[in-house]
Amino acid sequence: MRYSLPTLGLAATLALAACDDEATPPEVTSQLNADIAEVVADAALEDLGIMAAAAPLRGPLAAAANNPRGDLERDRTVTFYDEGGAEQEEYDEETTASLRVVTTVEGSIERNSLSASVDRFRDMTATGLLGEETERTWNGAGVTEVARTRVSDDFGTRTYEFEAEAEVEGVVRAVDKVAQPWPLAGTITRWVVVVIVNGPNGDEVRERTTVLTFNGTQYATLEVDGETFEVDLAARQAERASRKKGGT
Repeated sequence: MRYSLPTLGLAATLALAACDDEATPPEVTSQLNADIAEVVADAALEDLGIMAAAAPLRGPLAAAANNPRGDLERDRTVTFYDEGGAEQEEYDEETTASLRVVTTVEGSIERNSLSASVDRFRDMTATGLLGEETERTWNGAGVTEVARTRVSDDFGTRTYEFEAEAEVEGVVRAVDKVAQPWPLAGTITRWVVVVIVNGPNGDEVRERTTVLTFNGTQYATLEVDGETFEVDLAARQAERASRKKGGT
């Protein structure tokens, strides 16, 4: 399921300023992909935090909402369902078959070289809860607006505005996070519209499809416009989460 973006007016407004990637120096395009990878990696780590906060469903869910990815305001609603799809007032260890988590996130982030204001929405469902469960499978979607993103590193300072929609598909997570903390399978795809603010050719609009694939290890694989990045799922708030494979 893909949500329609409510904020694509930004990209439409700047569409006349858009150029082909061929008109942009290769080093700028490569750096853009790396910057997109970091923004996408940050969002994905937050996705995983939302999943982890809903399992195991013992104790107050609100206590698990303190995601290690930063100081953001979160509003979350969790709904439980039985095997027939009927809504339940609360989680029941014997009869709950699935859950739905709807989350909004707003605020500012500071990640090593990355700073931005964000507004994110997610609607995700976990199945596989019925009986003596060992794994849960997550599916869902979301929309994101990341305004005035600033990246400062050894290559200089770059400013962007991002909009994206996401699809979470078949992300399998073990209930026992101690024995297996990393997603076993599945993907998170994001369709990204990014405005390069005051770049080499002025303001330019770019579109990218990114696919993050989980493999049961700490390091997931992220594809951005034909380039492959590695995402460290254990990256802390102050650390860069992504790096180009074969690079730094």
